[in-house]
Amino acid sequence: MNESSTVEEMKGKVDLEWDDGHVVPEVVNPEVEFLFRRMIEATHQKVNPRRGEKILDIGCGRATDGVLLAMKGATVIGLEPSNAMIAHAKNHIAENRADMAVIWGVGEHLPFRPQSLDKVVCKGALDHFVDPAMVMQQMAMALKPEGKVIISIANFGSLGFKLGRGIWWLMRLVGFKDGGVRMPWEPPSDHTYRFDYALLKRMASNYLEVEQTTGTSLLFGIPWWGSFLGKCPRGISLAILNTLDRIARLVPSLGDVVILRCKPKNEAPTMAQDSATS
Repeated sequence: MNESSTVEEMKGKVDLEWDDGHVVPEVVNPEVEFLFRRMIEATHQKVNPRRGEKILDIGCGRATDGVLLAMKGATVIGLEPSNAMIAHAKNHIAENRADMAVIWGVGEHLPFRPQSLDKVVCKGALDHFVDPAMVMQQMAMALKPEGKVIISIANFGSLGFKLGRGIWWLMRLVGFKDGGVRMPWEPPSDHTYRFDYALLKRMASNYLEVEQTTGTSLLFGIPWWGSFLGKCPRGISLAILNTLDRIARLVPSLGDVVILRCKPKNEAPTMAQDSATS
């Protein structure tokens, strides 16, 4: 099977008009705002873009991250399978006059020569792909020998989700009705994988050498936690969130988001069989 036919097959497995309008909730509590902000900050710190570097942003969405990286002097290319998000991205790039290109593509079949990229970034997108293991293999193949891969993803094995599930189980045991609302620890319908710290690190290690792991934010998902923080004075809520964030950095497996920084292995990457709960 040739490359073009494989990509055509992949088109039938992805939502070509996916839009992120549903991602951010209508009411943004301090914990949500903090989580999104710290995920961006921590990811970009690991990328550490430098002038002239060629950086690929896989699943670039609206190109928000790509534009920020391009403003640091890097040459950024965004890869996105959704036509709707590509339109958003092009508007955002034009509005900011950023030196960034965005192209259609899927992470499972990167349209780049082997060892041609300085850095590859995948922020908050890996659990949307049909085959995340193949995406990691493609990252490793496209990376220069001294290059870096930075992956950040929601941790469905976080302390907050574990506590939230436990509290919710007790509440339902005493008769509390959830009204059919999806809980934060339940993956959305557009997620293909349910990543936690162990699965992400194991899958990445099949194709890349994991240099550093870190976590950000802590206790997201506990019932009424965001409402409690919203009632606190802003200074106090930020002090609490920053303290918890420091714990997540030290113990990534507990954090709400896990971030990996990886480098190529010495040997050529090979495909491996990985499994996860969808």
